[in-house]
Amino acid sequence: MIDNDLSVLQEYKDSSKMCHVCESYSKCKNFVPGHTPELYVENNKIKIKHLPCPSKLAHDEAQKMKQFITAIHMPKDVLNAKLAQIHLDDKARIDIVRQANSICREIAKGNDTKGMYIHGPFGTGKSFILGAIANELKERYIHTTLLYFPEFIRELKNGFSDGTYNERLNRVKNTPVLMLDDIGAEDLTPWVRDEVLGPILNHRMMNKMPTFFSSNFDFKELSHHLSMTKQGAEQTKAMRIMERIETLSDAYMLSGKNYRREK
Repeated sequence: MIDNDLSVLQEYKDSSKMCHVCESYSKCKNFVPGHTPELYVENNKIKIKHLPCPSKLAHDEAQKMKQFITAIHMPKDVLNAKLAQIHLDDKARIDIVRQANSICREIAKGNDTKGMYIHGPFGTGKSFILGAIANELKERYIHTTLLYFPEFIRELKNGFSDGTYNERLNRVKNTPVLMLDDIGAEDLTPWVRDEVLGPILNHRMMNKMPTFFSSNFDFKELSHHLSMTKQGAEQTKAMRIMERIETLSDAYMLSGKNYRREK
């Protein structure tokens, strides 16, 4: 049997390289990358099969998990954030992390739950917390769209010229979990408020879809921001948007030191 199948044994020898000191799937030197050879006997013949190695399995799982977060113009540190990494140096942060964990559990169970409106000064970690929640949901196989709202508005305008406007808007409206980062920092126009933000929030409110926000403004300040356009103050339209935001989320104040200055 060995004499007849020496070529198989040679293939086994040639295709198994350095598995015992494997660095990563991307640096695999095996004949079939990410697979380790295994010999077996069938009908008195020696045969070979290639099985995914632990590095390959870990790589495939990581790639699979990436699809559970759609990010639009979010920094790398936010996309890698974890709830366990959040500084718990005051009661507000402890409460936010505790509530974030609770909300993630409720979303995973399929229960109706309100999101979070996290507001506070620059650099306190609002976006980081949204990223950490998104990653927590990713571990529970729940898809989240996390977008920097001012940049999303600029991208959406490009949709008029390339014909993707409705597709982009509908994708955000219908994502299972939506996170609008830095709402209030956009260049507000009636179109942004009434044709973009309003329909998104109304759709999500009507369908009870989890929605999160971060902002430098509290509810009162955001209401003022939404009322002020070049056409003048429009309190009623601003109040309509705020009603939807308050229905979709509870407000959490995040104060403290500016962590960006420490980097």
